[in-house]
Amino acid sequence: MIELLRVPSLLTIQDDGRPGYRKLGVPVSGFMDDYSARIANYLVGNPGNAPLLEFLIRGPALRFKSSAVFAVAGDVDLRLNGVSIEPWTSHWAKRGDVLEVGVLKTGLYGYIAFAGGIKCGKLLGSCSSYPRAGLGMPLKEGDELTLRYAILTGKEGKYLPEELRPDYSGKEITVGVILGPDLEHFTERGVETFLSETYTVTPESDRMGYRLDGKPIEHSEKGAGIVTGPLVPGTVQVPANGRPIVMMKDAQTTGGYSRIGVVISAHLSRFAQLRPGFSVRFRKVDVRTAREEFLRKERTLRAIKLFLEGKMRAYRIKTGKEERIVFAG
Repeated sequence: MIELLRVPSLLTIQDDGRPGYRKLGVPVSGFMDDYSARIANYLVGNPGNAPLLEFLIRGPALRFKSSAVFAVAGDVDLRLNGVSIEPWTSHWAKRGDVLEVGVLKTGLYGYIAFAGGIKCGKLLGSCSSYPRAGLGMPLKEGDELTLRYAILTGKEGKYLPEELRPDYSGKEITVGVILGPDLEHFTERGVETFLSETYTVTPESDRMGYRLDGKPIEHSEKGAGIVTGPLVPGTVQVPANGRPIVMMKDAQTTGGYSRIGVVISAHLSRFAQLRPGFSVRFRKVDVRTAREEFLRKERTLRAIKLFLEGKMRAYRIKTGKEERIVFAG
């Protein structure tokens, strides 16, 4: 069992969400950054979709009431009983130990995984919190969590080298987007603006959607409104003010604003880590490219999992000015 001693920001239990219920009006929810969350789980020997803790900017302080193996994914300072320890590494904690998680230096969301995962009652097949619908609630000081049983031996000491960690230090990124489905609601100049301008994440952003500021996107004579249509995480809506809103994991399943495009799923984790004031540019891609990017991401995550299990090695290869990591069995 774990006791939460301090909860300075939004802290929720998340897994990979509730696929299959959008037709009933239930959002997918789940990890905002599934890339980091899955690696956190791999570090402690869990399946990638095991429930863990997701924190916003500043992490919690917690006390272990029994031995556990844990790992924290994020660029953050950690202390176990007052002694500095490394993130992206699995650690052993014994009964009475206190873990303090600091403020993320880069990125917006961090993750704390425990060997075995967090024991929780599933609602519609998932432990993910979606407070707007009463599907789980944000955690608070004094809450106690139970961990699922796990054999801990051999799960501590796993370490993800820096070159394999996601880099969230950039203040401006470019993400791929598939245009549509409501392009007739935008002028050619409006679409050109969307694909050429830089947009800034505003403080009015949350797990439901990221509101962006920048040059307004021009609508056609059809206007901003549509007959209510389906939304998925990544959908870019453009209301009457011309400033886009990117739907995120807790987004509603339908909406009445015109949709200019969809951020491809392979880039959504990186987009989710943009802080307010940081910027994004949109690059048009086709479905084939989106699929290739998705498969590349999945191959990388699988290779990282095998690397952490000791079944694959990682090598740094330098070609000219470019460096990349390759994996070999």
